[in-house]
Amino acid sequence: MQPACRWASRAVAAAQKVLRPIRFVQSGVIPVRGLHRSFQSRLHTVQPSHAVLSQRTCRALATSSTAVHMDSDVAQLVKSIHDNPAQAVFYATGGGMQALTWLLTVPGASRTVLESRVPYAQSALHNILGQSTANYASVSTANSMAKAAYQQAAKLSPFGASIVGVGCTCALMTDRIKKGDHKAFIATHTGSVTCSYSVQLTKGKRDRLAEDAVASKLLLNALATACKLPGDALIDNGLLTGSEHVQEETTEIADPISALLKGNVHTVEYSNGNVIVDAPRGGRVYMAGSFNPLHEGHRGMLAAALTARQDKQGQVEGCYEMSVGNADKGLMPAEEVKRRVQPFIDESLPLVLTQAPLYPDKAKILHNSTFVLGYDTAVRLVMPRYYGGHDGMLLQLAGMSHLGCHVVVAGRIATNDQGESSFMTFEDVEVPDAITDLGLFSSIPESLFRSDISSTQLRKKLAEQQK
Repeated sequence: MQPACRWASRAVAAAQKVLRPIRFVQSGVIPVRGLHRSFQSRLHTVQPSHAVLSQRTCRALATSSTAVHMDSDVAQLVKSIHDNPAQAVFYATGGGMQALTWLLTVPGASRTVLESRVPYAQSALHNILGQSTANYASVSTANSMAKAAYQQAAKLSPFGASIVGVGCTCALMTDRIKKGDHKAFIATHTGSVTCSYSVQLTKGKRDRLAEDAVASKLLLNALATACKLPGDALIDNGLLTGSEHVQEETTEIADPISALLKGNVHTVEYSNGNVIVDAPRGGRVYMAGSFNPLHEGHRGMLAAALTARQDKQGQVEGCYEMSVGNADKGLMPAEEVKRRVQPFIDESLPLVLTQAPLYPDKAKILHNSTFVLGYDTAVRLVMPRYYGGHDGMLLQLAGMSHLGCHVVVAGRIATNDQGESSFMTFEDVEVPDAITDLGLFSSIPESLFRSDISSTQLRKKLAEQQK
């Protein structure tokens, strides 16, 4: 036996030995990114309720004598999915397990799979969805799982990435007589579009493995459709017989900006031609503003903030953030929002829209993020009148700090009551010691960034040119 074969045999044997006591785990997690080299770290249990398998170990299992057979058309479809730029997170319970194995067995899985979880216990599913559900095997639960997977995909991927959330929940044959129907529900979510697929299987016609194969092929086709692969790339689910047929439903948010203004969604992101709806990405650097208009000062301020934060945090991503609501002026009209968004689309700059005019509100959506803003905005940020008083301000800003957020302030030329102009930084703002002690604020040095561009002056100039 060749050394590689002996290693593979030992790996499979070790995996099966570990998997036996995990047969009834409550939840399984298969992370694909950031794998360690040693076999011990590639295959281990981390919690009583979680089994973690590396991509290589899953491949070893898939090639063992107990592996599920993969037809050539399945392998070709998986290859086409891996060749597509979309990245996905998978949440599956009750079935669809072969699809996860197929995806991880065909080379190129790391281009597609960001994360895969199997929340088998009710408590594990509650943890993912953030709420209980009345019917675990249903279209609504599959849709909720797909949306939760989509939000997780946004957290794990960079701005501009095409992402898909996949949810699968099934009630299949088990080791006891089941009174209810055997059925499978799969859903995909791509931001503004949710597609669901459901099928009721004839009881007693198949064993558990065959029923899972039906759900797994349905899952692959659903993923391929979400990745916008051509129809002829899909596999024929010839396992369906008689009266069995797949029911499809599609729901779409036709106008994400209108949905945001109505409060139906929390965020709308524009990046690299993608529209990412209701999937906030925390842990980034956000240049917040009204961008009326977008100018070089905004670009320079974000670049300086990224430089300042990278010195402390390593590589971080930057993005622009604009609230469609203003603490003093209320909501913007939809057409005005679209007008301000267009320059970002034209320049392929990432922009996130929120309905969070106050920074504590932004922090509740964008956890662990750094917000970069100018001196004038920083002055307003520590005005008690926006918080209902001094104590309310302290409470809200402490909440920002508790959510892991930080504020970086860029200085600018300001004129005092005597008409004297000077370069002002956050150190020139009078703030209570309790706020200073939070460590929430820091300044961008003048040597790193200074821009005397005024948005007000630019608007006046543009108005004069249009006369």
